[in-house]
Amino acid sequence: MAEMKVKPQRVKDFCVCALEKAGMASDDARIAAEVLVTADMRGTATHGTIGLRGYIRQIREGGMNPKADIEIVREGQTWAVVDGHAGLGVVTSFKAAQLAIAKAKSNTVGMVWVKNSNHFAAAGYYAMMCAEADMIGLAMTNADISLSAPGSAGRVIGNNAFAYGAPAGAAPPVNLDIAMGVVAGGKVHAAAREGRSIPMGWAIDSQGVLTTDPKKYEEEGGATVPLAAHKGFGLALLIEILAGVMTGGGIRTELKSYAHNPESPSGIGHFFMAIDIGTIMPIEEFRIRMDGLITGISSSPKAQGVDRIYLPGEMEYEREEKTNTEGFVLDDGALNNLKGLAQDLGLEDEGFWHQ
Repeated sequence: MAEMKVKPQRVKDFCVCALEKAGMASDDARIAAEVLVTADMRGTATHGTIGLRGYIRQIREGGMNPKADIEIVREGQTWAVVDGHAGLGVVTSFKAAQLAIAKAKSNTVGMVWVKNSNHFAAAGYYAMMCAEADMIGLAMTNADISLSAPGSAGRVIGNNAFAYGAPAGAAPPVNLDIAMGVVAGGKVHAAAREGRSIPMGWAIDSQGVLTTDPKKYEEEGGATVPLAAHKGFGLALLIEILAGVMTGGGIRTELKSYAHNPESPSGIGHFFMAIDIGTIMPIEEFRIRMDGLITGISSSPKAQGVDRIYLPGEMEYEREEKTNTEGFVLDDGALNNLKGLAQDLGLEDEGFWHQ
């Protein structure tokens, strides 16, 4: 597999240039570039710059409004419902998380529901925004259906995503970012493209039977399997309630995939919650207690052959710290997508790969 080591700022500059060429305001383009490149730096490449070409295709084909801004349609002291007006989900979510943080600063808790949005990349980024503001953060999104339920034949709900973030003291923040499927649909798509089988337990066919053939998912109406069976399905349903039902936005089959339906707004909903720690207990006390919790876990007895116990987000945090100075590796999938995007927009001479 070909790969290229790049400097984060150069990749961000290209992303900003591409988004501006697609019609987005400079400030919004910089937000999007920061969120996407951070995902790459943290090793979450499936939700990083590899998605940018698809986002801009959705803009060019009419499914996404590059000039959209969030509109508060209902609000109270601690909460708000905002309409994303089919804007780039990354920018909409950044602004919605900022609003949740602002409300929490005044009211201890801030909650923001978002409707009429699009794919928002890595959920963990928005939870970490809260952690960096000395808050506990939650971020959730629904998605177009791809996931089965226990006993179902085929797809019934989205592979909905959930993240939380919490600050610590000497230790890195804790940051979990997961979807509710045992595997991402993209991995099944990749296996189908490459003619590989998939492990048993990843997917079912349209009759509800477990399969190792990715085409049963890709082409024949199968579905991926929820993690931990009914537990993963139950959490996916909770996210659908919070991000779909309560926002007044799209639910299940009403949602569109930006990859397969770029001419249509995705109709996705999100939910963000921020809890201001300092109004409940002194933040320094919280940090000390968090460090004690983290140290207690990481210093626990280890299984044979294991050198270290990691907490959620710890590997990603260390990877981001390292790539800030050393750069990061962009694999051929992401690099080819960005090169293709440059061709789409006539920006071949602007690519960071020439520098």
